[in-house]
Amino acid sequence: MSLTTAQATRMLAGAHFATVLHTLRTHLREKRLLFVTVGAFLLVYVVTAYQLMSRGLEFVNQVPLLGPLLMERLIYVLFFFFFAMLVVSNATITGMGLFKRKETGWLLSLPLPYRSLVLWKTLEGMVLASWGLLLLSAPVLLAIGHVYASPVSFYLATLPAMLCLVAVASNLSAWLLLAIVRWLRREWLGPLGGMCLIGLLIAALGVLPSRTSLAQPADTAANVGEILAHTDAFTHPLLPSSWVAETVLAAGRGMPGQACFFNLTLLSYALFSLLLTIHFAGHMFYPAWTRSQQPGLLRPAVDPAAGAAGPSWWRFLPADRVARALILKDVRTFLREPTQWGQTALVFGLLFLYTSNLRRIVLDHQDPFWNMVTGYLNLLVCSLSLSTLTTRFIFPQVSIEGQRLWLLGLSPVRLTRLLSTKLHLTVAVTGTLTATLTLISCLMLAMSWERTAFFVTCIVLLSIGLNSMALGLGALFPDFQESNPGKIVSGFGGTLCLILSFAYIVASVALALIPGLKELRLAGTDVAPALRLRLELGSCAGILGLTAFFGGLPYALAQKRIITLDYFGKL
Repeated sequence: MSLTTAQATRMLAGAHFATVLHTLRTHLREKRLLFVTVGAFLLVYVVTAYQLMSRGLEFVNQVPLLGPLLMERLIYVLFFFFFAMLVVSNATITGMGLFKRKETGWLLSLPLPYRSLVLWKTLEGMVLASWGLLLLSAPVLLAIGHVYASPVSFYLATLPAMLCLVAVASNLSAWLLLAIVRWLRREWLGPLGGMCLIGLLIAALGVLPSRTSLAQPADTAANVGEILAHTDAFTHPLLPSSWVAETVLAAGRGMPGQACFFNLTLLSYALFSLLLTIHFAGHMFYPAWTRSQQPGLLRPAVDPAAGAAGPSWWRFLPADRVARALILKDVRTFLREPTQWGQTALVFGLLFLYTSNLRRIVLDHQDPFWNMVTGYLNLLVCSLSLSTLTTRFIFPQVSIEGQRLWLLGLSPVRLTRLLSTKLHLTVAVTGTLTATLTLISCLMLAMSWERTAFFVTCIVLLSIGLNSMALGLGALFPDFQESNPGKIVSGFGGTLCLILSFAYIVASVALALIPGLKELRLAGTDVAPALRLRLELGSCAGILGLTAFFGGLPYALAQKRIITLDYFGKL
């Protein structure tokens, strides 16, 4: 008697739930420091985010005449981006579970229906992605409830809406994932990448001819009209995020009937999306999984004539043969993982659109105060985005070598050389990208060349520090038994890397603020160029010291550790 889809899914969920409980008990007994560290960091985050969000929303809501309208539109935009983040994160997690783990091949040999595998992996991805969203949205919902002075019923009405949003996003990501793996061809990647690049350039250059339409601080009505016109798409009634926003607004304004209606609407669409996932899984999963096992499905074609030496232009790289071989290995490994280059391209693409449209975001880019505030906020945004990428992709670099690390250990290349080559490559790539984005933002804000050089220097130093920290901690806390980078990052070393990255960025931006605070104190008086130069050099020197401590120290310890690393005993 074969199992039904529901029975097989329940069996898989029960087995994984028992495994998770056993792992949790083991970690509570053996890794108490990890739980204390993570718990303290999450508590600090929730309290800090709540204070910042509540003050910001109160400021927006108190704008005369226009505050409630801007508050409402801000809620729509916020939940739209939450929905987009959920789709991307669920697609990544579900894709790793369905097509990258050996576990799927073993499960296919069992008498289980294909629908149950896809359904379980979708639910697993939904759970893994939802806790992050709930953690991010909890301070936001608390702040919105505080602004509206809502009772406890506000939170009871918004929590089901958030859970339904997670369900819709996870099922949508499963459909997209199955369709991409089933029908996408390798030869399409070049044209699609070119189209995306052209689209980014058009979107970025589209701001230049319309400088006459830039918002002016004295024309409040025109400013608000332009903001509402650019955010109309986020209020489309077919978007699930719009239904969540309507639920939040109805519950905050004391309309429980309307909040219940949108909750039931979200519930119906969440259940319907689940049925569609089961239907698509029965027809598309096995062909998609078969295609995913074919070599080179989503990988770039490699010229056989190039061999291990790489393409013909590779010899012009300013490095010796050993470094070029190691760099070529890392580049090909990166390009063979769509989840890595896809997320990286997404983050830097969004940052590119953001920086190229800064002149539309700032109320008056000619005002020295707003010009300075926007510059420092841009430095903070680029740094936090870079820390996310370094923690997610650079930290697991040593661990994902896995069972192949012994090959490098037997080669005539010292493992310290491997570590230094990885550092040079990641710093060169991420440093160039973030410095270019910072330069574009400074040009958009019409900053002086002196201040532009200051911000570019700061972001380059932060890039060196974050990459050194992530790579060093990854070598100090390796996990050779796990092949999933997401699980490697979720360990003690990845958590420590995330916390130290945040502390390093906050301390560095605080030092970079010293010249700006001096200008604010001397409002109405020009700061002497010599004094400004000394302050900026002092800030750069302080950031250099922080870089040596937060990045140089873990990297130096990793250089000693990797020489005596017992990777055979950890396999």
